[in-house]
Amino acid sequence: MTDKKVSSEKGEELQGLGMPFDVEALYGMNQKFYKMMLSCNEELMTFGRNRLKEDLDMPQKLAECKTPQDMANVCIGFYQTAFKQYTDEATQISKICAEVTAEAPEIFKLPGD
Repeated sequence: MTDKKVSSEKGEELQGLGMPFDVEALYGMNQKFYKMMLSCNEELMTFGRNRLKEDLDMPQKLAECKTPQDMANVCIGFYQTAFKQYTDEATQISKICAEVTAEAPEIFKLPGD
C-alpha cells in the first residue's frame, strides 16, 4: 500500500490527486464566482418579476378599452415596452457576463500560477 500525504495547509500538495491544493484559494475563488452568478440570477429574477407584472396587468387594461383604437394603443404600448425591456435586459446580462469573463482568469487561477 502506498503512503499518501493529505493536507489542506496552504502550499501543500494532495499527493493522491497529484496537484497543488489550497483550500483558502479555492474558498476565495468560489465565493467571488458565486457572488457574480448571484448578481446575474438576481438581475434575471427582477426582470422576470417586472415582466410578469406587465403581463398580468394586460387583461385589465384591455377590459378598460372603449374602442378598437384604444385596444390597438394598449397592445402597441405593451409590445413597445416589452421590446425595450427585453433589449435593456439583454444589455444588462451581457455586461454581467462580460464582467464574469474578464474576472475568470483571476477567479480560476490555480495555486502556483
